[in-house]
Amino acid sequence: MLSVRARENTDDVVNTLEIRGELREVLSLLQDAEIGQRGFLLTRDSQYLQPYNSARLQIGRRLSALESLVDPNTEQAIRVDQLRAAAERRLQETDATVALGREGRFGEALTIVSRDRGKALMDEVREIVDSALAAEQSRHTERAAKAIASRTWLSASLIGALAAALVLAVLSAQLTRRQFTGMAKRRDQLAALNEELETRVRDRTRELEIAREMAEAEAGRAEYERGRVELLLREVTHRVGNNLAMVSSLLRMQQAKLDDDTARAALETARGRIQTISTAQRRLRLGDDLQSTRADGLLEAVVSDLADAALDSGSITITSDFEPLVVSSRDATTLAVVLGELVSNAIKHAFEGREDGTIRASFTLQKDGVPVMAVEDDGIGFDEMQDNPATRTGLGSMIIENLSRQYGGEIRKKKNEAGGTSIHILLPKLQTGDAVGSGEEQSADS
Repeated sequence: MLSVRARENTDDVVNTLEIRGELREVLSLLQDAEIGQRGFLLTRDSQYLQPYNSARLQIGRRLSALESLVDPNTEQAIRVDQLRAAAERRLQETDATVALGREGRFGEALTIVSRDRGKALMDEVREIVDSALAAEQSRHTERAAKAIASRTWLSASLIGALAAALVLAVLSAQLTRRQFTGMAKRRDQLAALNEELETRVRDRTRELEIAREMAEAEAGRAEYERGRVELLLREVTHRVGNNLAMVSSLLRMQQAKLDDDTARAALETARGRIQTISTAQRRLRLGDDLQSTRADGLLEAVVSDLADAALDSGSITITSDFEPLVVSSRDATTLAVVLGELVSNAIKHAFEGREDGTIRASFTLQKDGVPVMAVEDDGIGFDEMQDNPATRTGLGSMIIENLSRQYGGEIRKKKNEAGGTSIHILLPKLQTGDAVGSGEEQSADS
């Protein structure tokens, strides 16, 4: 604080000296301008204009410097403003007479000078300068008195602080001796507590280790049980598929013994539907939650089986585009049945009178996230006038509509650009998920 106060006092002294110097410099420059004016007018020698011009150029800068040194909104700032106004009036009078002299009108210029208005203006300037100098001297004296009082108070405080520090040092020495004695006792107590704590930690660690081993064993048993349940579930699913395949084979045998073409066709249709469900069951791959599966692999297997059957009756090509979407195992079987019906209908009816054709099956998501199952062909198309819900009596159409309805299914049927039929089934209520990183796909059974 002493250093700060000393620096502030020094700054105040420097500021006062600078203000006083600027005040005297402004007064001196005005006097030089007046002397140059009078010398020029009396002698008519232009050499006297040199000090006048020099002073005239510096007065403005000096007044600006003075204004920057004075605190605004103070009486001293008001005096500086008054000084600038008085100096400008004096310079205006001086400039006017010099201008007349330069025009050769020295008589008129001397007449103006003889009126003593310039002297009155200079007296006003001197009064303002004297008042400002006196104010700076008073301010300097007041600051010096405050600085002396501040130093006296700070010195007394410093002496008091040193005395207090001495007392505290004595007390600290006494407290230190007591603390050393207490620390020795606490050190012995701490050693005993540490030994007891280490014993407890060893016992607790042994207990935690036993608990961890038991938890690991329990987790191993749980994992074993989960694997066992998963294996049993897969075995049941596979056996259901095999049993359905056996039923399909029995139907085929029964079909071979029939002579009625209508009955044989009905059995063939029933056998195809059972075969589709059998394929879906055997290719069903459950995810880690044992409830969901990848729809693309399942639907691809159904299409593959139908493509193999189509090759036996003609040159029909079946392509597919299935996104890797995750659905529940129950929904997957339903989707397989719907797709099987759509593709089977296309194989049976889309290419009448033709030996070849192309069928494209897909299961994708729209931009709004609604799943869409679509089957498109380049066959002979359909009669839009005769195709309406009231005239649909086929079992396949009823199966498609009933199974799709549980997912809010909307069936859209139209002719495509190839002249064939496009069927799109929107399934807004079907719950789907992303297959990436969900671990649904598993190794295939033989």
